Amino acid sequence: MLGAAVGFALLLGTAAWRKFGDLPAFTVVVADYRIVPQALLRPTGVVVTVVEAVLAMLWLAAPWYADAANAAAIGTTALMAGYGAAIAANLVRGRSWIDCGCGGGEQLTWGLVARNAVLAGLAIATLVSRSPGSPDWGDVAVSAPVLVVGTLLYLATGALLANSAAIRTWREA
Repeated sequence: MLGAAVGFALLLGTAAWRKFGDLPAFTVVVADYRIVPQALLRPTGVVVTVVEAVLAMLWLAAPWYADAANAAAIGTTALMAGYGAAIAANLVRGRSWIDCGCGGGEQLTWGLVARNAVLAGLAIATLVSRSPGSPDWGDVAVSAPVLVVGTLLYLATGALLANSAAIRTWREA
């Protein structure tokens, strides 16, 4: 649980930080999805960013507080599922060229839908895998390498997804 909590806190915390750093740019990304009415674009951008920040804080408290763990797991699952649904809706409409809003400038792909599904699954899995009590040094010893490997896999997946668009363009040329 500790590794997942720290991983999700880092993922959501850095995502919120990037969005807060340039909220107008994130509002443009939200507009590109063409899901939210024009009048609600800025409030939606703010709400999504605040939700990510709150979830990051809940994940930090999750190893010690069951209510925080439950809220973080359910909230993150819903958020990742929502992101996946928004990406899938645009892919079905043929709008793969837009920025995903993930912070890496990636275009929409079915790989991103799959990545969000995996993240949603991992978040909800923490509800059943949680052990009672506070984490101890054994939890830290196991969680640290798991977190490192998970982070490297996440970054590698992001790089592969980003490069797949370039490879497709190269093949078509």
